[in-house]
Amino acid sequence: MPNKDISHLTADLEQDIIRLKGKVASAMVQDLQASGPWWTGNFATSWKISETPVDPVKKSRKREEIKDGGIADFDAPLHWQDKGEDGMSGSTYDQIRKSRSLPGRKKPKKVPLEKDLYIGNEAEYAGFAVNNPGATAPVGDAAGITYYEHSRLVNEITPPSKNPDWYKVYMQTEQYNDAISLALAETFKAKNISFAADY
Repeated sequence: MPNKDISHLTADLEQDIIRLKGKVASAMVQDLQASGPWWTGNFATSWKISETPVDPVKKSRKREEIKDGGIADFDAPLHWQDKGEDGMSGSTYDQIRKSRSLPGRKKPKKVPLEKDLYIGNEAEYAGFAVNNPGATAPVGDAAGITYYEHSRLVNEITPPSKNPDWYKVYMQTEQYNDAISLALAETFKAKNISFAADY
């Protein structure tokens, strides 16, 4: 009976799990980018994989340009709304949306097993975009409104699901299991190990 050296099995498995952890995070970010809102692209590109909690402090360069009147045809305040024949046609955030061109998948981050790995969005209005309770942005009202309130003012919001609670749905229905399945397949494909997930 042939023998197989498994003296390095523990170390090999540890490296596989480290790779798996990074790939799960990378796949989840890609999911969140595809599932969430899209205005200038700043929010979608602000998802970050980090060894420490991610703080929402990043300003949108394009929003700052609009605010300063630096982008032609979009020099109104960010809370301005155009009134067409059908009433409110949307805030400037929605009007500047030209196309939804998602960024490429982030390179997996290799972090030791004993260290934490966080996924967060560093856009300063991230709480608004995921419809956190009480989180507001100056969209439709200079004083600020929630994303749910925003969804009631405009014809259509930008998450593919058209649901202001898109993030809550993603987490509560465990849609991240798709990211886990993808990462498992990528990590162990060279070892001819199959993971058939049925969630």
